[in-house]
Amino acid sequence: MNAYLELNFGKSFTGKTARMLWELREEGRIILADPKCAQLVDLKNWDHLWPVYDSEENVWMGKDFVDYFRKRQNCRFRAMVHFRTHFSQQLNLLCRLSMGIKNLALAVDEMGLFIPSGSVNSLPPSITAAAISGRHEFIKFTGTAQLPSLVHFVVRSNAERIRWFRLTEKNALDVARLHMDENFVQEVANLPNYVCVETSDFALPFRDESLVGKIKILAKKPSSAHYS
Repeated sequence: MNAYLELNFGKSFTGKTARMLWELREEGRIILADPKCAQLVDLKNWDHLWPVYDSEENVWMGKDFVDYFRKRQNCRFRAMVHFRTHFSQQLNLLCRLSMGIKNLALAVDEMGLFIPSGSVNSLPPSITAAAISGRHEFIKFTGTAQLPSLVHFVVRSNAERIRWFRLTEKNALDVARLHMDENFVQEVANLPNYVCVETSDFALPFRDESLVGKIKILAKKPSSAHYS
C-alpha cells in the first residue's frame, strides 16, 4: 500500500476486497474492520477478534480486546476485527485506538456502513483524525465500498489513490467523472472482474489489469450462515 489514504469502489464480487487485501500483503501491522461477519471470518493467517460493545457506555466490554493490541505495541500483527452492530461508533473507537498504537495500516471493508454520507459534523472525530491526519501518527487508511456516494465526502475527497472497479449506477459514474475523463468512465461501466481504473495524486488515470489471475474474489457465504 503506497498511498496514505486509498479507496476501492465497485459492485459486489468485482474483486475490490481481494485487491485491498493484496495491497496490504507487505504491511507488518494491520487492523481490518469487517462488518459482514461472513466472507472474511475464514481467512487464514489473521487473528480474528470479536469485541463486545456496550452502546450505553460507548466502550468495549472486558479487557481482552484492548489487551490484544497493548501486548503488540512493538511487534507484527494482522487483526481482523468483526463488528456486528453500531459500526460508526465502534470504528470511531478503533480509530482512537489505532492512533494510540501508531505505525499500522487500518482497513475498513464496506465503508458505507462505517462512514456513511452526511454533513461535515456527522463524521465522528477520531475517524476524521485518522482519515485526514493519520499520516502524522504513521497510520495508513484504506477501505472498500460498493458505491462512492455511500462514503462520507470528507474521506473520499482526501483519498490519494482510488481504484474504480465495475460500477454501473448513474450516481456512481457521475462521481467517477470528477476523477477521470469520459473514456475512462465508460470503461468503469464495463470492466471485467479483478480489473480497475486507478486514479491518484501521483499519475494520470490508467486501466490496471496487472492482478488478473493472481488474486481471487472472496467466496460468497450462504445467506443462512451464522457466526458467533
